[in-house]
Amino acid sequence: MKLDWFDFNLYLGRPFRPVFGAVPDAAALQAELRRRGIGRALVWHIAQHDNFPGTGNRLLADELKGKNNLFGCWVVLPPQTGEIIGPDFFPAMRRRRIRALRLFPESHHFLLNRTVFGRFFDEVSERKIPVLLSTMKRGKGVGWPDIYSFLAEYPKLTCVLCDIGIWGVNRYTWPLLERYPKLYLETSCLALEAGGLDAGLARFGPERFLFGSGFPERYPEASQLPLVHAAVSESGRRLVAAGNAEKLLAEVEL
Repeated sequence: MKLDWFDFNLYLGRPFRPVFGAVPDAAALQAELRRRGIGRALVWHIAQHDNFPGTGNRLLADELKGKNNLFGCWVVLPPQTGEIIGPDFFPAMRRRRIRALRLFPESHHFLLNRTVFGRFFDEVSERKIPVLLSTMKRGKGVGWPDIYSFLAEYPKLTCVLCDIGIWGVNRYTWPLLERYPKLYLETSCLALEAGGLDAGLARFGPERFLFGSGFPERYPEASQLPLVHAAVSESGRRLVAAGNAEKLLAEVEL
């Protein structure tokens, strides 16, 4: 069976620390996706992390123009500084094909909690905008204690955990999946542990998992192959490959 793939975790742009296979722009990214049979993607720009979120957000929005199979993911900073979040923030998301948010608290020097963000993530929750949090090391990630406390403060948030690693990571993720019905796991690292994806699918169902490649830091095929052979129904396989991503983005209210 040929699957429709919707990649929920990849970036474009040239990182400060060189990564083999990184692509400079959206056109080059589309070419890479076509090679792997991936039809659509939710994209962020490495300049949002390595440079400044405002600059990266603008670069990403410009790259998405005319790229109807790509959807954008903006990076936010605390609202008090007025650097990113303002009165026009959500209308601007709608105009620029932005459908999700990311945060890098360690790299951008802020705390991920209600004291900092107040009502902002309440509104994000009401608008059903997915918030993607990476657990990757080297500054891009959010630590597990911070993830736990953040979700406790915003329990209705649509949240996707990315780059979640291997070797017993289910001890971190399964309690969250049990407690928060709008929490999802992205598969790029999860698929690297033998049986890791299958165990999660069996316990929580395919509705809680989203295909992601981690490109360019990981090869898309490394995440595609385990899903193709996962012990799950064909309808469940289609949900993880693309259906869940379609549903999440269709629910966004901007």
